[in-house]
Amino acid sequence: MTRVLLLHGGQLPHYRVPVYNHLGRYLNGRGFDLTVASDGIQPGNPTAVEFAHRPEARSAASIARILRIGRFDAVIMFVNMRHRYLFPVYGVAKGLLGCRMVWWGQGRDLAHPRAILKNLAYSAEHLLCDAIVLYADHLRKYVARRFQHKIFVANNTLALSYPGLHEGRRADVLRSFGIATTRNIICMGRLQKRKRIDRLFAAFQLMNRADVGLVLVGPDTDGVLEAVSGPNVFKLGPIYGDERFDLLSAADVYCLPGAVGLSIVDAFHCGLPFVTEDGDESAEIAYLKHGENGFIVPQGNVEALAASLTTLLDDTALRARFSEAARREIAENGSIDGLCEGFVRAIRYAMGAPARPHARG
Repeated sequence: MTRVLLLHGGQLPHYRVPVYNHLGRYLNGRGFDLTVASDGIQPGNPTAVEFAHRPEARSAASIARILRIGRFDAVIMFVNMRHRYLFPVYGVAKGLLGCRMVWWGQGRDLAHPRAILKNLAYSAEHLLCDAIVLYADHLRKYVARRFQHKIFVANNTLALSYPGLHEGRRADVLRSFGIATTRNIICMGRLQKRKRIDRLFAAFQLMNRADVGLVLVGPDTDGVLEAVSGPNVFKLGPIYGDERFDLLSAADVYCLPGAVGLSIVDAFHCGLPFVTEDGDESAEIAYLKHGENGFIVPQGNVEALAASLTTLLDDTALRARFSEAARREIAENGSIDGLCEGFVRAIRYAMGAPARPHARG
């Protein structure tokens, strides 16, 4: 067995636990023994941890001990620049212990793509590693040409097992949350300023439809909902487990004007067309095909946002086609096995086995 350490900077969020459970099983079936090291797991984690976990990765010294005791052959680096142990780990793992290094990320900080010092640090990591795993193929442009030969792609996704909602239960689910509107727009996740919930609310108000509800689910970490209220606005707070997937499946359209992330995976898995604004680059935006499974409108154009939502809510046949395309997109391009296979190929390449990096898509 090839021993692999996945170094996850900071605490593991809840949604990563099932991803790493699946990754551990997948790698094990292909000759790799996975251990994940992190600074613990986010409190309240509802998922059993099935992978080998070292929760004491808080400093260069503690990580060096993990590396030395574990005698790992390869290290997957999933560490943010804010962690001071980042480059010392390269020195210990690659320089002293001879581990092969696999870098995993988006190529650079997409929120600050022109940050000169950060980009120099990213380039240094790309130089030091033996393989690069990107969240999506379109992020290749953030990796220098001389490193393109060692790029692999593991489309960023989730490990979802939700079987779907029986059509006959839709009304019951809505009723259980006090939602009486016949058509509903939903937005779920951490409701932050960068997600531009204010524009979603403005579009909803512009629609001025008594039959349409706006369902907002998740913690209001930035206080963005203080100015969001009115008829048919449902602020439900955080909802977890299958209950949140039931609610997603009972809605009609997902809208997130800004900062598209993994929420699109949840939405598409539940067959929801997705509407957003352009202007913000993310890895997961690759799943959204304008005019096929959702719409991308000009940033700041509330009228266009309202018009796209209205089109999907009123055209039942179009919404059904988009819904089917959304499910198909995630099944084909956002499967958890697809993510895992990207890592298998990257690790094998880093270890010296003949393997071709991911073809351009």
